[in-house]
Amino acid sequence: MDTITDVIERALTQGRSHTSFTYLDDGENAVSSLSLLELRQSALSVASVLPSTRAVVILLPQGLPFLKAFFGCLYAQAIAVPVAIPTKHRGLEHIKAIVTDASIAIGITHRSILTNLQKWFGEDYSSIGIEWLFIEDFADNGTFTFDAPVPEQLAFLQYTSGSTGTPKAVMVTHENIIANSKIIQACFQNTADTVSVCWLPSFHDMGLIDGIIQPVYSGFRSILMSPIHFLQRPARWLKAITKYGATYSGGPNFAYDLCVERIKDEELLDIDLTHLRCLYNGAEPIRAATIRRFVERFACVGFDTTKIFTCYGLAEATLAVTTSTLGTAPTMITHAMSELVSCGGIYEDTQLRILNPTTHERCEDGDVGEICIAGTSVSPGYFNRLQQTADTFVEYEDAVFLRSGDLGFLENRELFVTGRIKDLIIIRGKNHYPQDIEQTVTNAHQSLQPNSCAAFSCESDGEERLVVVQEIKRTFLHTADYKDIVTTIVEAVSQDHRLNPLD
Repeated sequence: MDTITDVIERALTQGRSHTSFTYLDDGENAVSSLSLLELRQSALSVASVLPSTRAVVILLPQGLPFLKAFFGCLYAQAIAVPVAIPTKHRGLEHIKAIVTDASIAIGITHRSILTNLQKWFGEDYSSIGIEWLFIEDFADNGTFTFDAPVPEQLAFLQYTSGSTGTPKAVMVTHENIIANSKIIQACFQNTADTVSVCWLPSFHDMGLIDGIIQPVYSGFRSILMSPIHFLQRPARWLKAITKYGATYSGGPNFAYDLCVERIKDEELLDIDLTHLRCLYNGAEPIRAATIRRFVERFACVGFDTTKIFTCYGLAEATLAVTTSTLGTAPTMITHAMSELVSCGGIYEDTQLRILNPTTHERCEDGDVGEICIAGTSVSPGYFNRLQQTADTFVEYEDAVFLRSGDLGFLENRELFVTGRIKDLIIIRGKNHYPQDIEQTVTNAHQSLQPNSCAAFSCESDGEERLVVVQEIKRTFLHTADYKDIVTTIVEAVSQDHRLNPLD
């Protein structure tokens, strides 16, 4: 089996690669670009100073320098560790934990980033204690003679957020990358004629595998932009798709809600989605209502439900696990009073089982259980976490299956995800999915901010009780009737879920 560096070398040798990366520096205008040959030369320059088989932290923002550092690690046979850049008030402790966990001695960053860390964190910054290499110091014409990595070698570590504990790293091998890239290419039918637009963070599996590695694997052009620029003005995403004739893009469910809420009527004049083949929706609960609102809002600029492409994946499976069928509207069904959207079926050598989380027996179609996955895309485990690896990657039917921690069921060979095991709210013996309650709350009153609700349970007087936290829209902060809002929320939750947050 190939590695992604093999793919680059073969494409350049045969002169058939159409891969290039363009970065929209301000979210709208292309100031910098990188061909596959230029990417290779820059990566080799970085690779020439990196130690092989050692972890290297990459602390760089969205943009072309990140690509140079990441592929430099792959060419050096080093283990890339992409991380989010700390903000003024948070994030440094997360990096410290990662550096300690992976015994990292070298990092790649930009001088301006370290200047900010020193200004924001003072002495705390110096306690990271690693050698920093500056991406701006590397030439773009490296001629480093490298030994190609083998498929079984680790390529990168994908760290969890660590928001509820010490961050753990998913180990991703070169073999995993190629296997998952093959799945993505097959389900999206990507070719050299594909053009993608991606604003998803490069340090995250979705932005890294789909936004960066897939264009290299399938040989097509990729337009990159910062997630910050998208969040500031969601129209930038759809305008970039229009400007560059993109055929392929996507993001989490909240991105579609944001486009509906924030893109103004006059901005539609600069948007044309007729040439799009698909916009994928994944990485968080997919809402049927979101899909309908998005299609209704942008039908006038050439969009329809056959271009919505639903999928399910997670870092432990490199990225993609199931996907819907290209050119077909996603299946929607009603299940346990909730409307669910299909995440499609499996591709290539992926195996999927729905197992009872307690007995580990296989569930019948339509019965909810834990989603378990096997295949070449599945990670070998967590870095330096033997017990967590043993608990999560288990043998079943002569294969090693990843216990995803997600709940769902199969119907007509399509996967429907219902929630997370650890997030399940159990009150008076009945299971409730927090995302269902959150949707009910958000839809209960016009003053409530979408995608800004949290439902969970806590123990009080020996009983589990429901807790709901919901953000108010800024425009209603000083005029809202809070008593009326609370009453409306309680009535909605009581009617839809037979629960009362005030009990």
